[in-house]
Amino acid sequence: MTAPKLGRIGVWGHLDSLSIAEARAYAGRVEELGIGALWVPETVGREPIALLALLAGSTEKLVLGTSIVSIWGRDAQGSRMAARTLAEATGGRFVLGLGVSHPHLAQKLRGHHFDRPLTRMREYLAAYRAAVYRGPGAETVEEPPVMIAALRERMTDLAATEADGALPYLVTAERVAWMRERLDAAASGQRPALAVTLPVVIGAEGDRSAARAYLRPYLRTPTYHASWSLQGFAPEDWAAPASDRLVDAMVAVGSVREVRRRIAQLHDAGADHVAILPLAEDGSTENVGTLGALSYG
Repeated sequence: MTAPKLGRIGVWGHLDSLSIAEARAYAGRVEELGIGALWVPETVGREPIALLALLAGSTEKLVLGTSIVSIWGRDAQGSRMAARTLAEATGGRFVLGLGVSHPHLAQKLRGHHFDRPLTRMREYLAAYRAAVYRGPGAETVEEPPVMIAALRERMTDLAATEADGALPYLVTAERVAWMRERLDAAASGQRPALAVTLPVVIGAEGDRSAARAYLRPYLRTPTYHASWSLQGFAPEDWAAPASDRLVDAMVAVGSVREVRRRIAQLHDAGADHVAILPLAEDGSTENVGTLGALSYG
């Protein structure tokens, strides 16, 4: 197990609204602002491992992480090789975030049979640890941390026992506190890392248009329905275009002061790291102005 060195604040984003040159400049700006980590997801845009390899040369201190790559997208051997390669290339600044993704992405998009996600993740982690790597630095470069997407009880336990921590998504501070307690209770060694995402809109309180634009794809996803149900929400909350109550709980909208308050809530609840999603008006995740306003340098 390897403890991730993420810093208190990170940034999360697809970066698909940016050209490669712009993405490199964006990563450099994130580093200049004193932010600890830059996370990219995997959907149907750029391949995240390749993207982070391209960004590695534009940064010197910034941790680069996947949040998350799908276990259905590459076998464990391929993931281990990619992770070790990026760990070498970045001088140990890479974190591999893995997730079981969603049935429609695993089955319809990739042609896999989605079943028993907890078992599949457990098997994948075991295969990852057992994978052979004999590339340069195999004996000298520290093993990159592995974190997993977790929302419910047993996946959270697995994040504590078989990985280096958890990457929950679209959760309240109350749920973060529950996860912190659950992770610590399950862990037998080092304290598992807890890295939380927080979509952010700097603007007038009550203007939820950008927040709703961002949340729209998640409103029809059963995985998040189940998670939100455990957090006290009901079907009428995630019925499009989503209730104000759900939007306000999932996205920090308002002044810089209000957003900072929401970030502090997550830290106080037990998050080691909060990755902000700086939303633009159209729901894209690369709003440089928001990063500047929240500068943590």
